[in-house]
Amino acid sequence: MYREWEGKIIKFQRARSGTLALPRHNYEFDLPLSEVASSCIARFDAYWHAKVQAERLPSRADIDPADLKSILPNIILLNVGYDPFRVSVRLRGTRIDEFRPKGKWKYLHEANTFDRGRKDDYLREMEFVVRHRRPVYARDWMNSRFGALCDLYAGIWPLSADGERIDMLVVIEDFDSLQPEDFDLG
Repeated sequence: MYREWEGKIIKFQRARSGTLALPRHNYEFDLPLSEVASSCIARFDAYWHAKVQAERLPSRADIDPADLKSILPNIILLNVGYDPFRVSVRLRGTRIDEFRPKGKWKYLHEANTFDRGRKDDYLREMEFVVRHRRPVYARDWMNSRFGALCDLYAGIWPLSADGERIDMLVVIEDFDSLQPEDFDLG
């Protein structure tokens, strides 16, 4: 049995999916894009910025899924509501479904599928993007079954049907270098 695990760990490390060292930092939010090692986040960011017209934010209608086929599995599309501020999931990509359990809840603040304390962090991040009307980028880690800490990069971008009031958010979590079977996702 050890040989089977040893081979899996070596394969996991060679694929650069994670390291067996402790991370240098805790969760990092509002990083410069230059510190985000994710091609799908960089690609979507360039696409989103190309859709910004003067000071008007792009709308959902400006985003053509055909232009983003390789990124779609890592996308979460969120509806934003106000009075009170609430966020609900509109669409989840297939990679998101592999790594993030679905819950039986309508709004993010009702969710019970997050690690303790993370739901409040996520809500604050969504509010930050809405308040500042700009994309943000983050770095987090996931622990593999082998004890490796794996980098996970994310980005959040605002969308607005009228160019002013934000009504949707695009979230990308880049799981492309990870394999679901390497994690306890239950």
